[in-house]
Amino acid sequence: MREKELDNINVAIASHEQSQRLYLRMAMEANGLSVVLNDSLSKEFIQKLQKANPDAILLDMHDDEHHEDLIDELLDSVDVPILFNDVTGLTINEPSSLSLWYGKLMRKIAALTGRGIRDYNQFDRSYESLVGEIPPQLYDKSQGELAKRVWVLGSSLGGPEALKKFLNRLPADLPVAFILAQHLGANFVTLLASQLNQTSAFEVLPPIDGHVLRHGQVVVAPVGQRITINPIGAIKLKPLDEDSPYTPSIDKVLTDMATRYKSHSGAIIFSGMCDDGKYGCQVMKQYDGQIWAQDADSCVISSMPDSVRDTGVVSYSNGPEQLADKLVKQFQFDLVDS
Repeated sequence: MREKELDNINVAIASHEQSQRLYLRMAMEANGLSVVLNDSLSKEFIQKLQKANPDAILLDMHDDEHHEDLIDELLDSVDVPILFNDVTGLTINEPSSLSLWYGKLMRKIAALTGRGIRDYNQFDRSYESLVGEIPPQLYDKSQGELAKRVWVLGSSLGGPEALKKFLNRLPADLPVAFILAQHLGANFVTLLASQLNQTSAFEVLPPIDGHVLRHGQVVVAPVGQRITINPIGAIKLKPLDEDSPYTPSIDKVLTDMATRYKSHSGAIIFSGMCDDGKYGCQVMKQYDGQIWAQDADSCVISSMPDSVRDTGVVSYSNGPEQLADKLVKQFQFDLVDS
């Protein structure tokens, strides 16, 4: 049975990610701790701390947007324990792992506030038990397994038609998720997602900050933002850190997904004019990701896949339907082998 004094622990949470704040708050409150402040780290957050009167502060460090001056100001402004939370060590998207992680966090908070916990099992509600209470756009098991394999689909001129043929060939239960980087105007991201979603067995979505990526989904990369996937599998949209002649930058999407998913990443470069994707595919190959491309004969313009082929990293080229068939065979084999 949980000690009553746990119910008197007040915690302030600082994290730049809305989804992460939600997970942390629910885990704390479900086990008797009170969250008195839950927001991004900012000067306003620091000012609110005096009125909130927390017993401890949980500073989430798994994103890279905290500024050192704000952290220094926080350290100088409070005399309560500050616990730095970093979930970058969690490379698998499994609720059981997060349950253990959050349980340890709560035990450390209790210990830091002088209310030590002897029995780890007294935390009577695990992360899995909270799943049903999290908004569907953040965590919905009915949508499929959390994405462990993520491939980038890069395309430009002539790409949408090739993408339609490719996606229409895939079964809904294929254990892979896609990030679609298609050169287009900002006003057409939602329209493209809607058009592809009408005929594909996969769920095609515009980018939503905090959305947990799952197998069986295609997310269209935004034009004016950078799309990344955080350590717990949720989409994080960030400001662009450099200019690119292409929107979105296929190179940037490829690099971010390769860095995140390493050998579980892959890329298929479809019809397009330019060489966007040439650099990103080389980065992905360094992480042992697979690189495929649409063959020149089936492209409207083959400059983009040709430029990637010229680097020597492409292991398979064919038409859109054949690329889909190849992917299905590969992942069906992986399922049997796993």
